[in-house]
Amino acid sequence: MTTSEHEKKEKDRQQAENRLQAGFNAYNDGKLDQAAEAFGDAEIRFRLSGDFKQAGDCRAMIADIQEQNNALEQAVNSYQRALKHYQEADRPLLMASSALSMGHVERRLAHLDRAQDAYQNAQQIYRKQQNSKGLGNVELAMGHIELQRANMSYATEHYQDAIRYFKEANETTNEADASRSLADIQRLRRQFGEAEAAYKRALEIYQQTGDNYGLVDAQVGLGRIYIDQERLDEATAVLAEALSRAGLIEYELGQADANLGLAEINLIQSQVDQALIAAQSALQMYSDQHNALGTASAGRILGEINLRRGQLSYANSIMERSLRTFQAVAYRLGQAETTVGLGLIQYRRGFLSRARKTLEDGLKQAHALDNLQVASRALLGLAYTNKQQGELSRAKSILSDAHDQAEKVDSAIGIPAIAAIEIAQARLDILSGDMKEADHHLEEAEAAANNNFLVGQMLPEILAVRGQLRLAEGDFNAAEALYSSAHNQAEGLQQPEIAVEALLGQAQARLSRGELDAALETFYAVGRQYQVLENTDGDGLAVLGVAQVHIGQQHWDEALEDCEAAMVRFKQADDQTNEADVLLTRGLTYRSREEMDSALNDFEQALRHYHHQRRPLGVADTRFARGSIFLLRKDFERARDEQGKAIIQVERVMNSIKSPERWGTFLRQYAEQYAETAMTDLRQHNDSQALTLLQNFARIAGSQELKAHLQAYEEAIPVGGEELSGEDIQNNTDLVKRLALLRRSL
Repeated sequence: MTTSEHEKKEKDRQQAENRLQAGFNAYNDGKLDQAAEAFGDAEIRFRLSGDFKQAGDCRAMIADIQEQNNALEQAVNSYQRALKHYQEADRPLLMASSALSMGHVERRLAHLDRAQDAYQNAQQIYRKQQNSKGLGNVELAMGHIELQRANMSYATEHYQDAIRYFKEANETTNEADASRSLADIQRLRRQFGEAEAAYKRALEIYQQTGDNYGLVDAQVGLGRIYIDQERLDEATAVLAEALSRAGLIEYELGQADANLGLAEINLIQSQVDQALIAAQSALQMYSDQHNALGTASAGRILGEINLRRGQLSYANSIMERSLRTFQAVAYRLGQAETTVGLGLIQYRRGFLSRARKTLEDGLKQAHALDNLQVASRALLGLAYTNKQQGELSRAKSILSDAHDQAEKVDSAIGIPAIAAIEIAQARLDILSGDMKEADHHLEEAEAAANNNFLVGQMLPEILAVRGQLRLAEGDFNAAEALYSSAHNQAEGLQQPEIAVEALLGQAQARLSRGELDAALETFYAVGRQYQVLENTDGDGLAVLGVAQVHIGQQHWDEALEDCEAAMVRFKQADDQTNEADVLLTRGLTYRSREEMDSALNDFEQALRHYHHQRRPLGVADTRFARGSIFLLRKDFERARDEQGKAIIQVERVMNSIKSPERWGTFLRQYAEQYAETAMTDLRQHNDSQALTLLQNFARIAGSQELKAHLQAYEEAIPVGGEELSGEDIQNNTDLVKRLALLRRSL
C-alpha cells in the first residue's frame, strides 16, 4: 500500500470515527433521526475501510433506534446486517448478541418461530464460546416465548436453566430477572408460597444492586400475588410503592403495570370510578410506549370495568380490540380471559348465539391452559345464556359441572365461583318451582358471603334473588323489603345491573299487591335505567310490567301495544323464557277483550314454552286461563280438565316450599282460580267435589279470599230478566243457592 493510499484510508477512518461520535452525540440528545443518519454514514465508511466490527456496531445502533421508533421489521433487517458484519470481523459474541436482539424484536412482532430460530442461533454460539451469561439470556428469552405460548412446563424449565447459568456467571441481577420470571409462572399456577419467596428474593438482589427498574417489576409481581390471594390491603400498599418509585425514575411501563394492578383492586372493592381512572392511565402509558401486550391487558380490564358500569357498547368494542391484540402477539393466556369477557358482554347485550359461541371458545382455551378460574366464569356465562334461551335443563347441567370443577380448586377461586353458581342455581330453581332447593342454594351463598370478601360483593344479588323467591311464594311485603335492601346495597357497591333488577322486583311486588299507580311509575323508571344500561332484555321486562299494570287498569289497547313492544325486545335478545310470559299476558288481554280465539292461540303457544322449560307455575297460570275460557263456553269437561292439571302444578310447587308456614301465603295467590274450579264442579253437579277442593284450600290458606270470590259469583249470576228463559232462571237460581251453601260450609 502506497503512502497516499494509507493516508487516504486513515483519513476515511477518521471521518468514520467522527461520524460515529456525531451519531452518539445525537443519540444522547434524543435526536434519533440525526443519529441514524450519522450511524448509517459511519457504517458505510467503516465497511469500505475494512473495519467490519465498527460497521456492525453502527448497524446495531441503527437497529436500536428503529426498535425505539417501533419500526420493527426494519430493526430485524438491521440486526441481520449487523450480524453479517460481525461474522466478517470474526466476532462470535457480537454475532450472538445481534441474533439475541433480533429474536427479541421478532418476539415483539409475534413471529415466535423466527424468534426461536434466532435465539437458538445465539445459543449455539454461546455454547461454543462457553459463555454462561449469554446462555442465561437465551434461556430467559426462550422461557418468555414458551410463556407466550402458554407452555408452562417448558417455560419453567427455561427459567430454571437461566437461573443456573446466571449463577455460574455470577450475574446476580440477571439471576433476579430469571427468578422473577419463574415466579410469574408459579403465580399463574397458583403456587403462591413459592412465587412470593422468589419475588422477595429478587427484591433483595435488586436492592443490593440498586436496580430500581427491577425493584418496580418485582413489587408489581408481588402485588399481583396478593390480589390473587385477596390480600388487598397488602396489594394496594406494594403497588402504590411501585407506582411512586416508577414515577421517580420515569419508568413509564412500571407506572402502567402498577396502575393496572391498582385498577383491578379498585374493581374488586367496587370502587369503579377509581378503577376506571387507573386503567385509563395504564392504557395511555402502554399506548405511548407502543407496548402491545400491556395495551391489550389494560383494554381487557377496561372492558370489565365498563361491563360493570353498564356501558356495553364501549366494553364490547375495547374487549374486541384487546382480543385482536392478544391474538396478534400470540399471547394465549390473555386470549382466554378476554374471550370469556367478550362472551359475557355479548350475553348482556342480548346477542345470545354469538355469546354462546364465544363462551364455548373461551372455555376450550381455558381448559387447554388449565385455567379453572376462567373456565368457571365461562361455564357460568353459558348457563345464563341457556337459561335465557329457555334451555333450563341444559343450564342446570352446566351449573352442576361448574360446581364440581370449582370444588377442585383452591378457595380463593373456588369459594367465589361456588357462590356465584349457587345464586344461578337458585334462579333456575325458582323458575322450575323447586322453592326448597332455591332456599338451600341461597343459604349456601349467604354462608360463603359471611367469610369471603369477594362473595360479600354478591350480597345485593343474593338479596335480590331471595326477593324473587318471596315474590314467587306470594309474600309481597317481604319481597319488596328484600328488593329495597338489595337496591340500596347495589347502588352503594356500584352494581347498576343488580340495582335496576331490584327496582324491577319492587315494581312487581307493588303490582302483585294491586298498587297499580305506584307499580306503573316504578316500571317506567326501570325501563329508563335499562335503556341507559343498553339492556334490551331488561327493557322488555319493564314494558311487560307496564302491560300487566294496564290489564289491571282495564286499558286493553295499551296493554296489547305493550305486549307487542315487549315481544320485539325479547326476540331481539333471544329471550324465550320471557317470551312465554308475554304470550300469557297477551292472551289474558285478548280474553278480557272477549277475543277468545286469539287468547286461546296465545295460551297454546305459552303452554308449549312452559312445558319445554319445565316451569310449573307458568303451566298452571296458562291452564287456569284456558279453563276460564272453556267455562265461559260451557265446555265444563275441558274446563275442569285444565283446572285440575293446573291445581296439580300449584300444589306441587307449594309442597316444595321449605317452611309449611308459608304454604298458605303461596296458596292465597290462587284463591280466585280455586273458586272458579269449584264453580266448574257445581256446573257439573259435583258439589261434594267442589266442597272437598275448597275445604282443603281453606285448611292451608284460610277461607276469607275464597268466600269473597264465591260471593262475587253469586252476585254476578242473573236470576231474572226478559233475556233469560224460564229454564235459565231456574238453573241460575239453583246454582246461586248451591253457591251460597258452599260458601257457608267453609
